[in-house]
Amino acid sequence: MTGKTLTQKRIYPAINGFKLLAALFVIMIHTSPLTSVSPEADFVLTRIIARTAVPFFFMVTGFFVLPKALEQPGRGLRYLKHIALIYLASMLLYLPIGIYAGHFQGAGPGEILKMILTDGTFYHLWYLPALLLGFCLVFAGLYFLPLKAVIPVALLLYLAGLPGDSYYGFLKEGSWLYAVYQTLFRVSSYTRNGLFFAPVFLLLGFLVALQYKKAKPSFPLVLAGFGLSSALLLAEGITLRILDVQRHDSMYLALVPLMYFLFCILLEADGPDPMKYLPKDFPLLVYLLHPLFLILVRGFAKITGLSLFTENSVVHFLAVAISSFAGSWILAVLWKKIKEMQKRKTEEAYSSVSEEG
Repeated sequence: MTGKTLTQKRIYPAINGFKLLAALFVIMIHTSPLTSVSPEADFVLTRIIARTAVPFFFMVTGFFVLPKALEQPGRGLRYLKHIALIYLASMLLYLPIGIYAGHFQGAGPGEILKMILTDGTFYHLWYLPALLLGFCLVFAGLYFLPLKAVIPVALLLYLAGLPGDSYYGFLKEGSWLYAVYQTLFRVSSYTRNGLFFAPVFLLLGFLVALQYKKAKPSFPLVLAGFGLSSALLLAEGITLRILDVQRHDSMYLALVPLMYFLFCILLEADGPDPMKYLPKDFPLLVYLLHPLFLILVRGFAKITGLSLFTENSVVHFLAVAISSFAGSWILAVLWKKIKEMQKRKTEEAYSSVSEEG
């Protein structure tokens, strides 16, 4: 691949808009906003619909980052370094909270290593090691192997992850396959990780980028595919819920085609860019910081005695969402101003030295 890629030439406002919605979906998953209204409706919203959020973020990386990384591997290494530094900073940020909550109590070196490499040291941080491992696997596969070999491997890994997630109840207890997954859980508490979960969506984003360089798919067919796969996902999620077989609820069969059609629709949608006046990493910042604001909301409710902020799920969600978005924006603006001040000081110092010389 040479020259500028398609992903470098355009701004995709709907993709940027869905980044914000995906961040909101993640807050929904961790606050269950409809439980006070209807637990069943909350399951559909948070355990089925909102499960599009993390695959979408993986696809964004596959669409925008992987093509550039394959053109210039140095870019891929810089991206990995950037994510690793974010993960390190996030671990340090949540370390005091984790210690206070007793997350590390009785954990030996192996358990702590498991937290760092697969589970995340706080409940939402699993995404970052999954992104690091998944990116490395897909990048290496695309770099050293033909695409037609990488696709089935990614799909097989995803299928292999299903019995450790939404299809866990179909494993026969005491069987050799059941024993295999119990062994896997000693290395990673979930198959929703960088080995089984992330590669297929990273690769899917890359495949969409390749496709759009050649020819756009038929939009009516994309809409039809989105409608059909949405119906299948809802049916799949509700059926698995009724059967009570889910160990977790991140991995569904219909989620893969749904994410393809959803991403294609977002690429075609036009309009004002909702991220135009926001920091580039604002959705990631909301994702990383929302547990802090969740804790603050609960603390505020406890201190003031305003139990409405914790007992009413809708109010609780709104308080966490509003404070997370507002707080993340304020922190992002402050950080930007600090960097600008440091840059000016550096330029002034350099100018002063030059004049003296």
